[in-house]
Amino acid sequence: MEIRWTKLPFPAHNEAEYRKGLNDWLGHVFYDLLPEHGFEVREEQIYTAFRIARALTEGSTLLAEAGPGTGKTFAYLLPAVCHARFRGAPVVVASASSILKAQLTGPQGDIQTLSRVLGLDIDVRVAGDPADYICELKVERADLDLVDEPEGWRDLVDWARRTATGARSEVPWVDDALWELVNWDPSLTCDTCPRRGHCLMMAARRRHREALDLVVCDHRLFAQDLLTRTELLEGGLLPVLPTYSAVIFDEGHYLPETWQRVQGWSLSGERLRRTLRRLDAWQAREGMAWRLEAARAAADNFLRGLDVHTRPGEGKRDVDRSDLLLRAAARLDRALDDLQTELVTEEAMSEGQDAESELNAYQARLDEIRALLRLFRRLDSVVWREGDELWVIPQRAKPLFGGPHLKPGTPVVFSSATLEPAYQARVLGLQRFEQMQVGVPFDLARQALIYLPPQEGEAAGPEQGEPPAEDGEDRLVAEAVRVLHATGGRALILLRSMAEVARWRRALAAYDLPWPVLYEGEGDRGAQLMRFRTDVNSVLVGAHFWEGVDVPGEALSCVIIPHLPFPEHDPLIRERRAQAQAAGADPFEAVDLPEMLIKLKQGIGRLIRTTQDRGVIALLDLSFVGSDFEDAVEAACPEGARRVSDLAEVTAFLATRGES
Repeated sequence: MEIRWTKLPFPAHNEAEYRKGLNDWLGHVFYDLLPEHGFEVREEQIYTAFRIARALTEGSTLLAEAGPGTGKTFAYLLPAVCHARFRGAPVVVASASSILKAQLTGPQGDIQTLSRVLGLDIDVRVAGDPADYICELKVERADLDLVDEPEGWRDLVDWARRTATGARSEVPWVDDALWELVNWDPSLTCDTCPRRGHCLMMAARRRHREALDLVVCDHRLFAQDLLTRTELLEGGLLPVLPTYSAVIFDEGHYLPETWQRVQGWSLSGERLRRTLRRLDAWQAREGMAWRLEAARAAADNFLRGLDVHTRPGEGKRDVDRSDLLLRAAARLDRALDDLQTELVTEEAMSEGQDAESELNAYQARLDEIRALLRLFRRLDSVVWREGDELWVIPQRAKPLFGGPHLKPGTPVVFSSATLEPAYQARVLGLQRFEQMQVGVPFDLARQALIYLPPQEGEAAGPEQGEPPAEDGEDRLVAEAVRVLHATGGRALILLRSMAEVARWRRALAAYDLPWPVLYEGEGDRGAQLMRFRTDVNSVLVGAHFWEGVDVPGEALSCVIIPHLPFPEHDPLIRERRAQAQAAGADPFEAVDLPEMLIKLKQGIGRLIRTTQDRGVIALLDLSFVGSDFEDAVEAACPEGARRVSDLAEVTAFLATRGES
């Protein structure tokens, strides 16, 4: 067995030698080794690395906020690898999305770059969501379940029968509905499955459990592991993740919502109907056939009522839990209970046969559906719909620390460009934590300019060829067009919702804009970003580009923010407001303001990505001027950047790109 501390990049035989050696080595790496390979010396990055190193060695919780461009991943990866080797257990790096996970672990990602440049030979394994792997039993039996063969089905099955990994990443063309027909079934546990753990998903789990330095997963998988870890170990089963020595949450501001979601249940109408449809094979007995038909009728009744009581909109849509809908949920719960009773008889008749494990899986699925229905009927739950998916979660999330979850003394680091530490700690129930904050490694006073429209009475005249503007949204559109003429396009317009994107598309169509205008939803996001980068004068309009957009250079010379991004129509946020009010706090200051500031900082952070960038932040919403939160908004803006209300100054500022 390999002794991992012998693989440290510096000698250390005890705690004191390790701490001193780590600090000396980090200084040598950041000031000497990395610059030799073309990396800039960034004091903000170095400070962040030393603070993270201290948190890991002391077993503390650190909320580390470091501005865009700091190089946060290098700052946490280097201390993490050393910590894993000294403690003899890997560090889990949980990212907010599959895109970030790929950026970390890809052939040209940060982990491989550090491994190659510093000769660290980092052993990193990716822990994929089990649902992103096929279930070979489902593949074998899927043809029996299909009423109509969906488009792409044959190609998917052909791939599934020859793949060596079973990973969804091999078939990126497969949509969610098609993938769900073959993906791993959480209700079919290893002790009831005929394969007894000899499958592609479990093979993938064994691979990442053997990680020596780093295990990279997403927030959702980590949260699921944390909630089920103790129960699985007590039942003699291995949890998803191996024993780890520390946890780092990249883009940690996303964790609170993920942590709440995994403690609830979700169900789509299609999944409910398909579960019942798959039981057709067991309706030979009259009692079973009758119970199955009654369950189908109750399911159809509940789903119709759900459609009627779901409010229109986008994103998280409210569901009105009327007495009628609650009674429909209760009838469905009773019908499924009766159906499960009949399934017990079928299980007894199938004992020792392959069908027994399949019936056990259906029982488990029905248990999950009934758990959702019971929670749905409790008014101390939060309910909403996203698309066809019904979500039900408890009002109050379990604390992240304590009980069977993260044990005190486990080092935990939250890393993000926008954390709002006090808010994050309150939502997650963190009692003891340290926090740090550093800005960006750029000269923002020189590189950035902030444009604020003239106050009422000082408004500029209309642009040539511009239709007359009205109050409200039309006025904001007209102001954005004036900004675009001043910048020559080259702008990202950040809106609050896809409905708003559609309204702006209609409004901007009335203007004869001389640049290509790209609207989110009209094509693949990646392709749109690529065109935005390469078509330098283009304009990109969207609601989901507040983060994850990295466009250095002239193509992104202006970020236009028509409205401050306060949260809208979000049941989770509404529940947090209620809890803040019950605790005697001002809901606006305790919830709405920090949520808005997190998103605003993310949007502003799209502008300056390198030391050569130069650009303008156009804040068209002046509601913060003279308000109690004016200082908070000002603090979110580029530090030292000049404020102007004359678009001629915007044009002149951008014309000096490359000077000084």
